Order: sequence, then C-alpha cells, then structure tokens
Amino acid sequence: MKKGAVLLVGLLMCVFAMTSCGNKQSAAKTDAKTTGTLQRIIDAGVLKAGVALNGPPIGGRDDKGQPYGYDVDFAQKMADTLGVKLEITDVDGETRIPALTSGRVDIVFANMTGNLERAKSIDFSIPYLKAGIKMMARKGAPYKTVEDLNKAGVKVGVARGTTGEDLAKKFAPNAEIVYVTNFTDQTLLLKQEKVDAVFEDSTLIDFTAGQSKGELVALPKLYTSDPICIGMPKGDMEFVRWVDMFVSWMISSGWQKETYTKWWGQEPTAPMTTIW
Repeated sequence: MKKGAVLLVGLLMCVFAMTSCGNKQSAAKTDAKTTGTLQRIIDAGVLKAGVALNGPPIGGRDDKGQPYGYDVDFAQKMADTLGVKLEITDVDGETRIPALTSGRVDIVFANMTGNLERAKSIDFSIPYLKAGIKMMARKGAPYKTVEDLNKAGVKVGVARGTTGEDLAKKFAPNAEIVYVTNFTDQTLLLKQEKVDAVFEDSTLIDFTAGQSKGELVALPKLYTSDPICIGMPKGDMEFVRWVDMFVSWMISSGWQKETYTKWWGQEPTAPMTTIW
C-alpha cells in the first residue's frame, strides 16, 4: 500500500473514532435529559424535599432540632413508598419555588397554595390539604355559623384587614367587632368570654381547638378554600401523574385523615378529592 493511502486510512479511522465517541457522549447527554424525575430519584436512592419548618403543626423542629409535622410525615411517606431515603431542606415562602427551579430539591411540601401564577414556573399536585377561614367558639355556645352571630350584644374578635373582618361585617352587621392584633389575643379573649367567636385560618383554628381539651370548638364550615399542593419541577408530567396518584391513595386509604388528626387533634373538616 502506498504511503498516501496508509495516511488516508489512518485519518479516516481517527475521524470514525472521534465521531463514534461524540455520538456516545451525545447519547449520554440525551439520556440524562430524558431520564424522568421519578426514575432519577429512584436511581439516586434519595428524595430531596423542601419543607417549611417554621410553623407547627405543618412543620417545625423538636428540642433536638429534628424536623416534625404534617408535611414532614407526608414527605417521609412518599420516600418510603419510593423505597428511598428522605433528605429535607428547610425552605420558606421566598425560597421554596427557587429551591425547585434551581434543582436543589426534587419536590416541595411547604404549606403552599396552588394557583395559576405559581403554576407558570412549577407544577402542582392535587391538594393534599385544604385550608381556609373557619370560625371558633366556646364549647356549648349556640353559634354555629357567621350568620348566627348577627345579634346585638354578640362580640366577634378579628384582626383588621382580614377575611374574618369582612365576613363579620357582611353577615353579622349587628354584632360588635372587637379588634385584636394577633390570633393569640383572639384565643385569649374567647377563653375569657370577652368575645363569642373568632375567625382565622383553618389550620390555626383546628390546631388551637384540638389543643384546648374541649374548651373551644372549631366549627365545620369553611368560608374560603385554599388548596395546599405539592410543588414539582415544571414540565415532567410523568412525575406529576405519579405524585397525584400518591396523594389520591393517601386520601382514599385514610392515611391523610389519620395524619391530620394526629397533628391537629381532630379530624379535617375540609373535603378532600381523590382521582384514583
């Protein structure tokens, strides 16, 4: 074989080797991109969950600094179902979405209301908890709804500029409004019989009534409805489908109800929807 032919063959072999290597690297990159979130979590053996640990019983830390609460239990249940370990990152209202979009966490359990604005940047599961404004009164009181408060001499404890104030003014205009600065003061006035009812977020109402040893009652009607959903990275609908199925099974099996009762001291009053 002539020298020129040998050089040509060698050059072609080098080009083939480089092309083959490049194709393998490209295929590897493509495989990495197309590997779904669910499979990636299973392969890694770890579920990285963003959880808000600043508001018991949704989420908090015990005396030893260990996470606890409703959202922690839900995240742990998901990890157990997947057969992986749970790794918790503490997030709050400002950091929970960036933690997802940056890839720092795989999923977020952070008392987050699903809405259309947030859905522009992340995906949401079906609700695993529903919150809203509820009414609380003393045990044995004749007041069951906001309309029952519409009488002279009845006092309602609310904070200014809240939905509770709006409800009292609209449906109980004959009642006297007693303004307070926080929910702790509302509860204290109710126990002292200085007001007849208070309005606040259902998670606070249910927890306070559940811890009152029967002295206070959380009335069942929910005056607003805020769907609390699990946040996920945008665009992986296979993962969304799996998480929806997981939430649905937790509800239909009774596990969600048991877990809520465990942390709030009473059964949830907001109806939960299952799709499986």
